[in-house]
Amino acid sequence: MLEFAPLIAVAPDEDQATVATAAACTTPAPTIQSAFIHCYRPADIYAAYRVDAVHQAGITGAGQTIVIVDSYGSPTALHDLQFFSSTFGLPQPDLTIIYPDGAPPFNNSVNGAQVNWAFETSLDVQWAHAIAPDAKIVLIAPVPAETEGVQGFPNMLKGEEIAADNFPGSPISQSFAATEQSFHGAGDPQVQRFDDVYRQAAANGMTVFGSSGDTGTANVDKQRRTFPFPTVNWPSSDPLVTSAGGTWLQFGWRWRPTVQASDYFACLEAGHPVNTCRAQYLSFVPGGRSEAVWKEDWDLIATGGGRSALFAPPAFQSGISQPVLHGRRGIPDLAWNAAVNGGVLVFTSFPGTRVGWHTVGGTSASSPQLAALIALTNQMRAHAGKGPVGYLNPRLYHLPASDFTDIVPLTFGAGAGATTLNSNAEYGAGIPGMPTTAGWDLTTGFGSPRADDFVLDLALQP
Repeated sequence: MLEFAPLIAVAPDEDQATVATAAACTTPAPTIQSAFIHCYRPADIYAAYRVDAVHQAGITGAGQTIVIVDSYGSPTALHDLQFFSSTFGLPQPDLTIIYPDGAPPFNNSVNGAQVNWAFETSLDVQWAHAIAPDAKIVLIAPVPAETEGVQGFPNMLKGEEIAADNFPGSPISQSFAATEQSFHGAGDPQVQRFDDVYRQAAANGMTVFGSSGDTGTANVDKQRRTFPFPTVNWPSSDPLVTSAGGTWLQFGWRWRPTVQASDYFACLEAGHPVNTCRAQYLSFVPGGRSEAVWKEDWDLIATGGGRSALFAPPAFQSGISQPVLHGRRGIPDLAWNAAVNGGVLVFTSFPGTRVGWHTVGGTSASSPQLAALIALTNQMRAHAGKGPVGYLNPRLYHLPASDFTDIVPLTFGAGAGATTLNSNAEYGAGIPGMPTTAGWDLTTGFGSPRADDFVLDLALQP
């Protein structure tokens, strides 16, 4: 597909109601409780990924800038970010919004894409701020974004050019995707134009992230038909971009299904109440920390990942087993929590959606948080008199394995409900997924960064 639409997944509202038993999620005011879908506040992510240790060392992103490129933006981006920040006791945010084509009128009744992008914008700016609370955030919002065709390319390219030319040394987060098969090879003029911008970004000491996708290996063409073979998304597959995959972080709880996904869908098809079905499939027990490949069959979503059809293996992947890569660029390079059941809290007040807190996932959540980690790293490097990280991939593949939580197959539940997460196959799509294995793999790359070690070791590099 050529789909400049956000790679975002929002928890359904029907689960968000007061429950008599212990809730999976209780939001700040305006308070909503979710029966089965868990949510994370900044403090949870800090503890789970050891970001708190970085902050406690005085590394909070001061003096750094994070650039986010999102179509349309949100008419309430600043207000919602300020509310998010004050709710969680974060510093006053510093947000600059650039509309290359002028700020568009927000018409959610005509243009549903604007609502989706407003969600994306809210997620990106709020969670980049959460990870690097003293960093400046620049939101570049080109318009319009064509969601089914090539017309949107010049608009998005304009935003990328502004980022690369005006904010040297800054990380860039981008959360749009197009299935590689939409292009006529790596030499396609559209791909080359973006490549030129990514090279300029690298020359300017910038790190570029791209979300790997939310449908596993099952992606679609312009007519919404699923390709009958495993595919990956561009620009995440571009070797000049660091591909951000997804994990399923379970922090303070553990999933314990008592039925299989097929039983869950059969329950829904039989007309039973949604929460009756979820009580079986999304049941959980409190306590612990685990992290699996992101594959939530109940929501038909999974992390993107696999072998590129456009790009040969870059030099930085020379240490990865060729039987794994099959002579192609492999993605993702690393990963971060992208789950919906275990998503991050995002506040929104724009027209067309419920005002309040939402639980949000998708690899769109991975990319801005990883970009914020680079802002933290750049601050530490600046303290040591060094330049910014810049083009990350060659550095990334020289980090020790101890800088990451390796994502391996994990089994949840027992008996009839026992479910092993060991690939990124989207449930029901019929497309083979890539296997999740020990070490680097085609679903989560090296795994999720342990922020304190990851930031320190990148800062120690020349």
